[in-house]
Amino acid sequence: STVDMYVRAVRLLSEHYQKEPDQISEEELRQYFLYNKNHRNWSRTTSTIALCGIKFFYTYSLQREWTTLRFVRPEKVKTLPAVLSQSQVHKIISKVRFFHHQACLFTIYSLGLRLQEGNHLHPVR
Repeated sequence: STVDMYVRAVRLLSEHYQKEPDQISEEELRQYFLYNKNHRNWSRTTSTIALCGIKFFYTYSLQREWTTLRFVRPEKVKTLPAVLSQSQVHKIISKVRFFHHQACLFTIYSLGLRLQEGNHLHPVR
C-alpha cells in the first residue's frame, strides 16, 4: 500500500501542474505543498505521505536532491489529552460491575498511573 500511496502522490503532483513530474521546478514543488496545506487542508499524515512519495521519486528515480524536500515537512500538532471531570470519572467507575475492578480503576486514576503501571499493581495480603 505504501507503493500505491507514493505513486498516487506523484500522480497528483503531475495532475496539479498538468506536466510531467520531472519538468516541475523546485519553486513549483514548494508552492504545491503550500497549496495543499492552506487550500486543500491536508492533514499532517497526508502531507507527510505525499512528501515521502515525491521525495522518493525525485531522489531514487530521477537522482535529484532538492533542498525543498528537506524543510517542507509539516509541523507536528501537539494536543492535550481530554481531562474528565470528577463527576464523569465517578460515573464511569460506578458502571463497573465488580467492586475489586472499581477499586483497581479508582487506584489507577487517583494515583495518575499509566495503564501498564496499573497492570503491575499487586494486592497486599
